[in-house]
Amino acid sequence: MKERVKDVLSLAASVCGREDLAAYLAGGKGEDAGALGAEAALLLRCYNLTEYELASDYIPLRKSETVHSDGCIAYAALEREPLEIVCVRGERGQRLQFRADEAGIRVRAGRVTVEYNCRPRVKREGDFPECAKGGARLLALGTAAEFALMNGRLEEASLLDRRYRAAVAAACRARGGRLRMRRWV
Repeated sequence: MKERVKDVLSLAASVCGREDLAAYLAGGKGEDAGALGAEAALLLRCYNLTEYELASDYIPLRKSETVHSDGCIAYAALEREPLEIVCVRGERGQRLQFRADEAGIRVRAGRVTVEYNCRPRVKREGDFPECAKGGARLLALGTAAEFALMNGRLEEASLLDRRYRAAVAAACRARGGRLRMRRWV
């Protein structure tokens, strides 16, 4: 994905029917720049919520790091905070037994590679999306649904959320994500 977050925000504003906000995001100009700036900040917050939801529930962000273990690898030793430890591999690529607890990852001593799922970083308009597997359209639909909900446009939010969920299901099927089945309690 070559689009920046700003491009996704502009697309989300267009999906919501807010061409004035899309134009503001593209050029920074508009009739009421103060109000549009506040709405652009809200739209960015909605984007970050959407990307976090995608990474934690549907299309995981997987990282792989090689670190030295003395029997326990502190989570702080990893570049990113892990949501889930997928596996730990030895120097020759073999899977190793490990246990994740509050202290860290307990694994044999030596050089190991830790594969884990992590949270996306909080983005600004000039950053690139981390959930690139989903594509700009998926991120824009989720952002637009969240934005409509936060603005109290419930009917529009419901419609956009259905479109977003359908796009998430398609992305999970096509890109090897995980789609959680609905469960009724």
